[in-house]
Amino acid sequence: MANQIINNGTADNDGTGDTLRNAFGKVNDNFAELYTGQFSKAYADLTGKPTSITSFGIVDGSNNQVLSTDGAGNFTFVNAGSGVSGIELTDLSVGADASPANNGGLEYDNTTGVFVYTPPVIPTTILSLGISDGANTQILSTNGQGTFTFIDAPSGGGGSSLQSRVNVVGVTSSIANDASANLDITGFKGYALLTITTDKAAWVRIYANGASRTADASRSEVTDPEPDAGVIAEVITTGATTVIMSPAAYGFNLEATPTTTIPCAVTNKSGSAGTVSVTLNVLQLEA
Repeated sequence: MANQIINNGTADNDGTGDTLRNAFGKVNDNFAELYTGQFSKAYADLTGKPTSITSFGIVDGSNNQVLSTDGAGNFTFVNAGSGVSGIELTDLSVGADASPANNGGLEYDNTTGVFVYTPPVIPTTILSLGISDGANTQILSTNGQGTFTFIDAPSGGGGSSLQSRVNVVGVTSSIANDASANLDITGFKGYALLTITTDKAAWVRIYANGASRTADASRSEVTDPEPDAGVIAEVITTGATTVIMSPAAYGFNLEATPTTTIPCAVTNKSGSAGTVSVTLNVLQLEA
């Protein structure tokens, strides 16, 4: 019901206002509305109005405590920073450093207020980076994609160590006297040829590639090869002997994609059928 206003009229006793009966009727209606709508709930009259928060049934707490709710309509006074509200400033502290781990970091415990610093792991040697150690004098090489390995100095490009001469050996299948056979000896892409050794009398030819060996197959031993025939060196031995290459011959593999194969051709001159062993003493010049 809307508030009812008493009409006082325009002048005293001019008869234009509400009669006494009507005026007090409005008074009664307004009071009935006030008591029924505002004070008929928890408070039956104006003397029961709340005077403090404890009037709502909440038990008072200690000095400096704060009012907390459990989210279900229940209110209690708690210490500032306790429970779900977090911690107090006086609870903040720094704990002892943790053991080094990974990249390190700073952690905070929101139940105790303690900060703990974890130092990062600092590599002490190159092995700490997960790289397996290599053999003595090997060098560290990368594949350009973040993978590192130790390799022999001449491999992988870039080692500065000087190389030692080595022997590389090849043995033909059994061939008749005066018959020839192709022989591929594994060596280096580029090399200095120092000596040629055979275990029996033989004519040995060394080539830059397989095509040059094929093109030279019909040449006799008394005919010199053409300057551009691709012949690196050739010797004729009379038995098990070593021929010194003086000066040393520079050999190389000239295939479209260079390999470590040294193409050779061997003619058996021992007087009987058998295998022929050829040993090349070489110095690696190319990785």
